[in-house]
Amino acid sequence: MSCRTGLSERNGLMPQDLDAAVQRRRLRTELRRARARAGFTQKEVADALGWSPSKIIRIESGQVGLSRTDLKALLNLYKVTSGPQVSEFVRMAEQSRRQVWSAYRDALTREFLVYLGFEASASAIKQFENMFLPGLLQTEEYAREVIRALSSPEVPERTRERRVEARIKRQEIFSRPDAPQGSFVLDQAVIFRHVRSAGSGTGIMKRQLARLLELSEHPAINIGILPFSFGLHLGLRGPFVILEFPDPEDEEMLFLETGPMSVMTRESHDDIAPYQETFWEIEAKALTGGEMRSMIKEAMASM
Repeated sequence: MSCRTGLSERNGLMPQDLDAAVQRRRLRTELRRARARAGFTQKEVADALGWSPSKIIRIESGQVGLSRTDLKALLNLYKVTSGPQVSEFVRMAEQSRRQVWSAYRDALTREFLVYLGFEASASAIKQFENMFLPGLLQTEEYAREVIRALSSPEVPERTRERRVEARIKRQEIFSRPDAPQGSFVLDQAVIFRHVRSAGSGTGIMKRQLARLLELSEHPAINIGILPFSFGLHLGLRGPFVILEFPDPEDEEMLFLETGPMSVMTRESHDDIAPYQETFWEIEAKALTGGEMRSMIKEAMASM
């Protein structure tokens, strides 16, 4: 979606099911474009509206919400007066305040809640994991053990259970009619690493691997296993996710896992490109189809 050709010229209104995170990103992008077309610097906008320069900087960086009054003041200054354009800006601002995942604020970090918003609106999810199964592919019992192991001792049991609940809820994304295309590349270590609770034996891991075999048949899910023989690559720095979105105006985003429930967001092409190239390379070399299923069965047999 771009004001460069006119908001009303791109099939009318914005999709209604985009998450607030995507809408906030679009809103700040379109406001920057509108300011640039009007020929204003950020300081000139602040002076014209009697705002502090930091206010317009925070608005354009998405750090703060935008009231209807402030939005209309900006649009008037930028001479955005077309009814359909104004309506779409207003709708973006309203939808950007929706908090679909806000029910889990008691258990998840703010940055991870933001990530979930983008994930829910993605048309493609490309993920590499070198430690554990991706959350979108985990069974509930596997998720519970991973979350328990990675949580600090002071995290209450209720909080850990809420994290499990949120993780399983995320998986509903692949039950939607417009499910994104999920491409997951797993390091070989992921399927051979034992995940179990005290006294549970290997049952949790075997059931997880059986579930992985089921998911490999899902039309929206592609799973590949990167064998140890591939050697070193950028992904060994840590897990990463690249999200793509339905609208070509919404550029890809890169998320780097920095810890339990923590992610680092990157939007610059220079940051994303090396990971995109790495993903293409490891996806091409990963075992898929019968070879992938044979390795999973081998891992199950070894347990």
